[in-house]
Amino acid sequence: MDMEERKSTGNTLLQCGATVLSLVAPFRRSDRGIAVESDFREKVLAGFDEMERLAFESRIAAGILRDAKYALAAFVDEAVLSSSWPGRLAWMSKPLQLEMFGDHLAGEGFYDKLNLLRQGGEGHVDLLELYYICLQLGFEGIYKIRGLEHLTALQVDLRSQIENYRGVVDPRLSPAGVPKVGMMARVRREIPCWVIGVSTVSVVFFTYLGYSLVVTNLMNESVSTITQSREAILRFVEKSPAAAVEREVRP
Repeated sequence: MDMEERKSTGNTLLQCGATVLSLVAPFRRSDRGIAVESDFREKVLAGFDEMERLAFESRIAAGILRDAKYALAAFVDEAVLSSSWPGRLAWMSKPLQLEMFGDHLAGEGFYDKLNLLRQGGEGHVDLLELYYICLQLGFEGIYKIRGLEHLTALQVDLRSQIENYRGVVDPRLSPAGVPKVGMMARVRREIPCWVIGVSTVSVVFFTYLGYSLVVTNLMNESVSTITQSREAILRFVEKSPAAAVEREVRP
């Protein structure tokens, strides 16, 4: 799929992965997924099968699909392993990253792949948005150790890069993360001074909701769910590629 097709159809990768993203919602609620059904793994694997089918129908390259699946597998694994779900220990013995990629270091591999994608230019913008969404929805990986302030700075810089590729500051990409006055468009890749404030907000969200969302001036945003249904996620993703999931986390 060429650049013009992507611009006309939106971020197809997010549409393909909508089911997998929606399945993680219960783990981000206040009960941390304790009531998630025992067949969760089967549902997730079915979601990945659906993702592959939709990607094939959309003529997405195999390498792009693989990198997208890797990010989502890492995201799901971390959500499950940090939850209160009774099946967590069984999952730990066979995480998705191990089953699907033979890897047990996806918490670091996620960022290794992201760094390579960022060097690959505008052709990877859809993948960059998918990785960015995983970060905004709470994925930390190796940054649990390196520090959330560094992760916040990374998200700010990544968002700026995506905005540059898209040509304009699109508030739909992150309505809670893009300043209304277009500050990021002016400072480009520079890390603004309000990163400290963003870090503070992220800590508050992790404390009360266990669910991270980079914001600047909308601290009244609640992060209770990603979505209530697969249909809702698909509907919003079609309208706005990277804002699809975030619109469902409003109270």
